Amino acid sequence: MDENDIPELFASEPVPKRKARARRAPVVEAEPERVAEIEADATLGDLRAAGERFIRENPLLAVALAVGAGYLIGRLRR
Repeated sequence: MDENDIPELFASEPVPKRKARARRAPVVEAEPERVAEIEADATLGDLRAAGERFIRENPLLAVALAVGAGYLIGRLRR
């Protein structure tokens, strides 16, 4: 006998919900986060120069990394 042949599995009555616990944990209010000012060690220009230098020194590796990243992004979007 197959599971689809058992009519009890397909009852039209909704399944009763579990009751909520009587005691709930108290709500703890978080303190506001302190924002510390952090100065960047590298600027956008520094990062761009490092990227351009990497591409000039390792063109095949740079292209392979770009193709691999594009492939992974394409797979994740599906």
